[in-house]
Amino acid sequence: MPGLPPLQVFHEVPVVPVQSVAQHIAFGGPIWPDFDQQVAPRHCRDRLPVDCCPKGQEGAVALNEPAIWGGYLNPQFGHLIVEQLTRLPQSLAERPGDPLLFTLPPGGTAQAVPGWVWQLLHWHGLPRDRVRLVDRALVAATLHVAAQGEMMGKSVTSPAYLDLLDHNTARQALVADRSDVVFVTRAGMVAQGQGGHAGEAYLADALRRAGVRVIDPAQMPVRQQLEIYAGAGVLVFSEGSAIHGRLLLGRIAQSIHVLRRRPNRDLAAEQLAPRCDTVQYHAAVGHRLGARMPGGGNRLDLTAALYDLDVIFGLFAHLGHDPRPYWDDAAYRTAVVADLRGWLSTRRTDEDQTLANLDLIKQAGFSLDEPFTLPPRAPQLHRAL
Repeated sequence: MPGLPPLQVFHEVPVVPVQSVAQHIAFGGPIWPDFDQQVAPRHCRDRLPVDCCPKGQEGAVALNEPAIWGGYLNPQFGHLIVEQLTRLPQSLAERPGDPLLFTLPPGGTAQAVPGWVWQLLHWHGLPRDRVRLVDRALVAATLHVAAQGEMMGKSVTSPAYLDLLDHNTARQALVADRSDVVFVTRAGMVAQGQGGHAGEAYLADALRRAGVRVIDPAQMPVRQQLEIYAGAGVLVFSEGSAIHGRLLLGRIAQSIHVLRRRPNRDLAAEQLAPRCDTVQYHAAVGHRLGARMPGGGNRLDLTAALYDLDVIFGLFAHLGHDPRPYWDDAAYRTAVVADLRGWLSTRRTDEDQTLANLDLIKQAGFSLDEPFTLPPRAPQLHRAL
């Protein structure tokens, strides 16, 4: 296919189930010939392989029909889209009749595959009857593989790959659902111990009253998400995996804004930039709660943040939808406290980090109705903080 590396073909390739996963890298899949010398067939970030040669091919059964390597069906939405499914557009265009092999999380079954995963495969034009889930070791007599069309990191997406996505959008006859400004929210995730901005549900409600269309992509089918993304003049994302949903589409004349919750992080900037007119990232954090784990290591993806409201108000006022006339500061603060209480109760940070977070919340002027007692988890946390 012009502008893209040709599909590679290998023979007598063992393919084994995933035995473990670390940092969204699956230890399983094809055992490519001369594995350490391969690049394009392997899982890459920034054009460099990050996986290891799998093991466990004992008792493998033969797969005699030609097949295509599809990837690991990562149950995390963003990582599945940007790291695994980018081989599909070229693979399906060049070999439209072959089955595709996918691995599952350790111990996974077809019944446990989330419905949205099948929706993603269907969006790419892959019918369910062409999907082969590798639940035991096999040897593929002929295995084709495309290079990743794009990947995590700073590598730039090629125009040829975007051409394939544009063609797929046309083939799917996607009808754009028109809106001026769309806010894609993560509201509710902080209270569940995930990363995000505390009080986002209140912001989302104020934006609705100010005329912004607010959507939670986790609550709607994939195709409906894409219809809304395709029809938005301006897309504003809370930083998170939903951004990668936009990567299922190609070029659209629109502006994209991202509200950061992590420092100096422009998530998917290299992938978004060639798809839209402009993409901007906003330092929307006034205070940030750390997520240092008891076993060591900081989890930036689990960071909870407090808004810098001047940045938020300034952005949406610039977009013609100022939420300030609909804003009640007391109600907002109540929403923030509810999210923070949930985050602290579910997020297992180490003791020093927990104390630092509580101190930061005080400095920011929020009260958690002290004494605020965390549920017992470890001996050093058995006291009121």
